Amino acid sequence: TMPELLNKNYRDQLVTWIGKPCHFRLLYKISRDGCSPTSFHQQCDGQGATVTVLYNTNNTIYGGYLSQSWNSNGGYIEDSDAFLFRLQYNKSSNPLKFPVNDKSKAGYGSSVYGPTFGDGHDIYTFSGTITRSGNEFPLNGSVSKIGKSYNLNGQTVDTVTNNSLNVTDLEIYRIVDREDEEKPWREHFEWTTKTMQELKETLQVYEPRMEANVPAANILLIGQIGAGKSSFFNSVDSIFRGRVTNKACSGSSERSITTMYRRYELKDSSTKKVLNFRLCDTCGFQEGSALDAQEFSFIVCGNLPDCYRFNPLVPFESDTPGYIKNPDLKDKIHCVAFVIDGSTVDVMPDKVLKHMKDLQARMNHRGLPQVVLLTKIDKICPEVADDVTKTYTGTAVCDAVNKAAEIMGLPSAQILPVKNYVSEPNLKIALDILIMKALKRCIDFADDFMDEQLLRIAAEEKKSDTENQIKKFD
Repeated sequence: TMPELLNKNYRDQLVTWIGKPCHFRLLYKISRDGCSPTSFHQQCDGQGATVTVLYNTNNTIYGGYLSQSWNSNGGYIEDSDAFLFRLQYNKSSNPLKFPVNDKSKAGYGSSVYGPTFGDGHDIYTFSGTITRSGNEFPLNGSVSKIGKSYNLNGQTVDTVTNNSLNVTDLEIYRIVDREDEEKPWREHFEWTTKTMQELKETLQVYEPRMEANVPAANILLIGQIGAGKSSFFNSVDSIFRGRVTNKACSGSSERSITTMYRRYELKDSSTKKVLNFRLCDTCGFQEGSALDAQEFSFIVCGNLPDCYRFNPLVPFESDTPGYIKNPDLKDKIHCVAFVIDGSTVDVMPDKVLKHMKDLQARMNHRGLPQVVLLTKIDKICPEVADDVTKTYTGTAVCDAVNKAAEIMGLPSAQILPVKNYVSEPNLKIALDILIMKALKRCIDFADDFMDEQLLRIAAEEKKSDTENQIKKFD
């Protein structure tokens, strides 16, 4: 789930040079997979056409394209469609393509080398294992022979590569034909105005079951500071107000912006009615400070009053003013949504993860349903940043969903990718669909929980009636 570095404009440029509609699927990234020939060949051999991209410390981006697979056979790879390229030079976008002129030696496949192009060689990236030094990988190959098997059209080793193999990263993407790639990894609605309106209407008319005697479903948002809890609330609020709003303070600071327990009511501007679900927000946690486990139990059990201000020095107790002594089902939380930043899901601090697991154990004990709202998916995948309708075809998003499912021990169907409204001035149909779809899942789970609680209450009442009857006969 580390962000892919190749941006949309450079992908489009490469697609033009490759000469057919295609997608890029990240196979190998040295900052993620380690920089060694073994790791490179494991991820990339036999994968068909690939693009190798080097990002050097001069902010120059260069590399090569092969239409044939990489291999470890110890020989040259013939390819008449191969080319080298420069996309950026010293921070400035400046794309140039360098076609192959000795097609019999376009690439070189050796089990002890990283990706290598040309005869003797135009680009030879590395051999052996390269360890990161600070923020860079000092690759030990060579680019001094560039221009031997490829036509540089008057450019030199300096103007293509700065004669530098000190890189911040190296990525290899598999080139996938557009038809092959469009199969979604999860079934989804059509991205249309009709879908958006149907989802919105479902939420506008939603009511908890009458027998539950609950005016609104309570969904609790919890997560790390800056993961996007308050932004999710603002996004939902925006959809029903019909314009982008910022009612709950949201931010990305080190300190939690939310210092108070809030049960936010949402109002629909078209009907002027309050909706029958509430989003409950609590302070975000960071490495050093966690949400007090006992306070968390009070929240989910319905003992903590709305607008209670958290005080890390004086935790909420059963004798604190405002404590709700005998909470009903309407006071309880009916579904918990962990809000997790998709772009950092694989580097979540151990302390934060342990804290989430502790809270999870308390929920499991009460049978509370849980989902994960996986935010910032646009940071994981440039294609999604450009077009949210690519959410369910973007493999990077799929990988992040699977990773979140693994660390939280939940089925991947309960991991809901979303992109909050953060810098968008106006509402967008695709964003609305993604957000409302996630919200609807939370509400479905909340309904299941209320049904379960009603069955339990009924069973307990029946049991006590039976016991009373037995006492009578005695």
